[in-house]
Amino acid sequence: MRTRVEKEAEVTELRERASRANALILADYRGLTVSDANDLRGRLRAIGEGNIEYRVAKNTLLRIALSGTGLQGIEPLLAGPTAVALAFDEPAVLAKALVDYAKENEKFEIKGGFIDGEVVDLAKVRALAALPGKDELRSQLMSAIQAPMQNLSSTLYALLSNIRNALEQRQNQLES
Repeated sequence: MRTRVEKEAEVTELRERASRANALILADYRGLTVSDANDLRGRLRAIGEGNIEYRVAKNTLLRIALSGTGLQGIEPLLAGPTAVALAFDEPAVLAKALVDYAKENEKFEIKGGFIDGEVVDLAKVRALAALPGKDELRSQLMSAIQAPMQNLSSTLYALLSNIRNALEQRQNQLES
């Protein structure tokens, strides 16, 4: 059994991490084996590059920790065994990883969470998971910016090429 000091330290740590996080997603991990949980942690570590954290927390300690932050409203989700996933950078990456894992492992159930200042349910977490990530959006933006310039360049090249061909043909006519 943990001492009061240990519990207070955990509450303080949870409060600090939750207040820094862009997304907090709660899940029911009932039925997962230790190797399943370690597999999930490993996946989150790999994709999150240190910006994603997954931990199991007691509901009472989590409730106390969240009461001191702007994350009120998720108390109804704090029922049954609860795992907390925190994203400190990109919420879509976390949502996608958890939704993909839930598809693979039916024992893992996403309850909902708190993303960018809003309490969300499972449907919103799935919708966020379907969105492209920052890198994909940057790539799409660069393509959108680059396409008109590339079209202009191709058009100018074709125009100059046609003028050159016409001048070569005229030169050949004058020579013969």
